[in-house]
Amino acid sequence: MLFAVGSNWAGDSTTQQSQSLLPRSVLKLIIDHPILAPFLHSEISDRVPLVVSDHLLEPGVTPSKFDQPLRIIRDREVGAQPHLRILSFEMSGSRAKALIEYKVEGVEALFNLERDSKGWWTVIDARIIEH
Repeated sequence: MLFAVGSNWAGDSTTQQSQSLLPRSVLKLIIDHPILAPFLHSEISDRVPLVVSDHLLEPGVTPSKFDQPLRIIRDREVGAQPHLRILSFEMSGSRAKALIEYKVEGVEALFNLERDSKGWWTVIDARIIEH
């Protein structure tokens, strides 16, 4: 799957690594990636809709998962409910790394992404880190 982000990202050619806000199009790539599927458990009632903390999340259109829009909740208000949280999103030129936590399952997921010249992101590599 590929997604584009706003034109301000497409023309950015900086090579310095920086902490950035994760675009919601990248969030869609992450939540739909098969590496997370075994941990999301749509059959458990408090897991749908999927809750995502707004920590390091760029404003924009809210993606869907399990045929329902995500519930984006302020980081300080999310509490102990099951939720995905962006721990970091670092960009370096046309590449980026996103580290996502799903504490209820005791896992973190590391995504390596690449953006093409038109601003479309793709996941190059992903792995789960279990705690």
